[in-house]
Amino acid sequence: MRASAALFFLFLSILALAGNRTVESTQAPRPYRILLTNDDGVRAPGLLAVAEALRGTAELTIAAPAENQSGKGHSITTSDPIFIDSVTLPGGIAAFSLVTTPASCVKVALGSLMPEKPDLVVSGINRGYNLGMVTYVSGTVGAAREAALRGIPAVAASLAVEETNYKPAAELVRQVVEMVRKQGLEPGSFLNVNVPAGTAGAIKGIQLTRQSRQMGVERFEEQSSPRGRRFFWSVWNEPTADEEGTDVWAVEHGHAAVTPLRVGEFDPRTYEAWRAKVTAK
Repeated sequence: MRASAALFFLFLSILALAGNRTVESTQAPRPYRILLTNDDGVRAPGLLAVAEALRGTAELTIAAPAENQSGKGHSITTSDPIFIDSVTLPGGIAAFSLVTTPASCVKVALGSLMPEKPDLVVSGINRGYNLGMVTYVSGTVGAAREAALRGIPAVAASLAVEETNYKPAAELVRQVVEMVRKQGLEPGSFLNVNVPAGTAGAIKGIQLTRQSRQMGVERFEEQSSPRGRRFFWSVWNEPTADEEGTDVWAVEHGHAAVTPLRVGEFDPRTYEAWRAKVTAK
């Protein structure tokens, strides 16, 4: 009897294990989750275009600034309330509208709006390039950098300012997203994508590029208010005419530039050059 009972319980255990395997094998795979943001504002056409391109390929959460936040870089909100509203974009796309900067949109979304950490953060599509050293002042890039600081792969995307049709750029962003999804990115890395003007057929495809050292040219135009008060307008021109292989060269020659960037600004060369001098004192 004891042997029979032991065999019986062993049989039940085998059935239970088999049942668990069946349940596990029939469960749907976890969806790929993308957080989408920008710096042009939640109702900007570039954000809508990339949302439409990615919808159906991933589970999207959209958390973007309520108003234009261009040029805010990596600034964050620390001493003001961050108001939030649920809005519906064309096509019935749900989004969160936040009264804050792009980087803080990412922080709030990760900390309070998303039940689970996203697999990828996409920022854009920005109206106007973010080439070369301009990445330091770009709110679009700042949002992607914030994600990378937290170990989440990210893509920042921008389009030539004169182009009003965002669909070709959105399709290129979708292709880049698929590459990241398949190949992954090293922790602390993110991609800066810049797409030239033109139709899908006119764009010569994706080119992996180096970051230009150029910053562009800025001047300040002086004017006076009706009451005679002096003020200045910033007039900025994008960087141009850099060497082949850079992001600036690529877009000028009709390619979509994909530039890998990293977080952190530690300078190992200066560290080594200074180490002996500093420690000797």
